[in-house]
Amino acid sequence: MSLKILGGVARGFLLTTPRSIETRPTSVLVRRKIFDWRQHLDGHSFIDLCAGSGAMGFEALSRGADEAYFVDSGRPAHAVLKENKEKFSKAFADCGPSHISSMDAVKWVEQQMSFELLQNESTIIFFDPPYEDHKLYLKVLDVLKARKYQGEVWIEADNLKGQNRQALLTYLELTKIVEQGDHFVLIGKLV
Repeated sequence: MSLKILGGVARGFLLTTPRSIETRPTSVLVRRKIFDWRQHLDGHSFIDLCAGSGAMGFEALSRGADEAYFVDSGRPAHAVLKENKEKFSKAFADCGPSHISSMDAVKWVEQQMSFELLQNESTIIFFDPPYEDHKLYLKVLDVLKARKYQGEVWIEADNLKGQNRQALLTYLELTKIVEQGDHFVLIGKLV
C-alpha cells in the first residue's frame, strides 16, 4: 500500500507503508484537515513519534519544515522509513534533513531529544502510538512535561480503542481538535 503526500513541494509523492498489523497510517482525511489548517511549516522541527511510514513527517518536510525526526521501534516500520527517506531525499534534495531512530518513543524522548528541541517553541511533536497502548500515551507526555517541553504536541487517538480523551486533555492547553469518525488529533501545548 502507498500513501501520497498531500501538499507542498512533494505533493503527489508516493510513500510506502509497512506491511504490519501493528502500523496504522493516519488517514488521508485527518492529514488533510491538519495540513489545511497548518499549511506552511517553515522554521519548524517536526518529530514523528511512532512514525510508521513517516507520512506526517514527510508531509511536514514537503511543507517547509527545517528538519524531521522519525522514531519507530517496529522493524517493518523502520525498514520502510529508511526506504521512504532514501526516495524522498533523492527526489527532493532541497527539503530539510530527516533523521531516523529505531528506539522506543519514551527512551528517545528521554535520551535523544536535545535541549534545543525541548526549548524551541517551533518544535512540533506528532504522537500516534498504537491506540491500545494507553500507558504509552501518558508515559511520553509525562516525560515531555518533566523535561519542560515548550513546543506543540499533536496527539492522535481513537474514541473506541485509544487513550481517554479527557485524560489527554489534562496535559494540554488546547489549540485545535481535528476529528474524523472515531479518530481525533488534539493539538496544543503542555500545561
